[in-house]
Amino acid sequence: MTEPQGGGATPQKVVRPDVVCPFCGLGCDDVSLTVSGLAVEAGEGACGRAAALFRRGGEAPPAARVNGYEVPLEAALAAAAELLEAARSPAYAGLGTDVDGVRHVIKLACRTGGSVDHYASAGLFRNLSTSQRRGWVATTLAEVRNHCDLMVVVGPDPSEAFHRLYARVTPKTGRFLDGPRKIVFLGGEPSAEARTQLDGVVVETVAVPEGGLVDALSRLQAIVGGLAPIEGDPDMRPLAEALKSAKYGVLAWSAAALGEDGDLVIERAVAVVETLNVETRAACLPLAGRDNLIGANQAFLWNVGFPLRTAFRGGVADHDQSANATAEALKDADIVVWISAFRPERPPACDGRLIALAHPATEFEREPDVFIPVGQPGLDHAGLVFRTDTVVSVPLKKHRDSSLISVAEALSRIGGAQS
Repeated sequence: MTEPQGGGATPQKVVRPDVVCPFCGLGCDDVSLTVSGLAVEAGEGACGRAAALFRRGGEAPPAARVNGYEVPLEAALAAAAELLEAARSPAYAGLGTDVDGVRHVIKLACRTGGSVDHYASAGLFRNLSTSQRRGWVATTLAEVRNHCDLMVVVGPDPSEAFHRLYARVTPKTGRFLDGPRKIVFLGGEPSAEARTQLDGVVVETVAVPEGGLVDALSRLQAIVGGLAPIEGDPDMRPLAEALKSAKYGVLAWSAAALGEDGDLVIERAVAVVETLNVETRAACLPLAGRDNLIGANQAFLWNVGFPLRTAFRGGVADHDQSANATAEALKDADIVVWISAFRPERPPACDGRLIALAHPATEFEREPDVFIPVGQPGLDHAGLVFRTDTVVSVPLKKHRDSSLISVAEALSRIGGAQS
């Protein structure tokens, strides 16, 4: 701890070790933050994106606004309640908040009606579509770290979104590894940052023609299943033999990064894992989870019985992953409640009214009817988020004192103002 200078005019600098990063879904818990009053700087353990999202300059947060004019917080909350009271078809979107915030979204949506979706849910529903149709054998980050001797990365490098993926999940050594770890990039190339993290790990790439992942994975499954290899490129025989001889093979992908045939790519990858498990051990690592996407979906499952993209009408929940997706819901919505507490994500364009419970630094394309700046979970208030592998909930701590309220508190007070 550094003592203040100049007779106490400068706030103390306090170093917060082992801070949990809530942004991408990896749940890195070794980040160091330096907090001085309202100012925050991220240090060791933070990737570049996390450092930018944690950083604060020390300025006071902006005031709430109604129709572009600064107002007291209570006035903004009352204005939001009034708009929702008169709404015919609300759309709750963004949903970038902690688990408690999502629970309060559900409570308010049950009262006002309307659809609820997370802005990053497209990849999640690609994964869910396959798991619902045929099931899968999935693994966890810890299992991969400790046991996986061969990981096949399907499609684009996931570390573009999960920056510390390989450092956290596939380091050079593992607790139960007997030999070197191997990573094969199928149809993608590791980034420069990924190669740095994979120092000491055997790295190979298998080129796949554009749009050819489904074919490549079908070839791979056929060979793994004992069928004669199909002639032509790509030759999947070496990879098939490597997977069959591996002690714990893993196929990993980021669903959001896959192309239009992403559903089929995931289904074929799952089929490869199923075939491998007849004689050896293999699993899937489906990556998703930006801004507590997984936590939002889990909260819906245990509170409502349906996943995200559920609408409430007349007190009844109705799940439709097409009709209740944000892009579709906006076509009929007369008001959008945009929630983004982790980062200054802009709301989508809409014709109706806009209530924004958003990061203080959000720059809007059009001024919201009501803007309520909210605190960031894991910085301005405590909370709970879920890791991308769905099995671990990660507690977040408060690390600075600001005047920003949580999404949960804001929604609770909006609901109370309607009573």
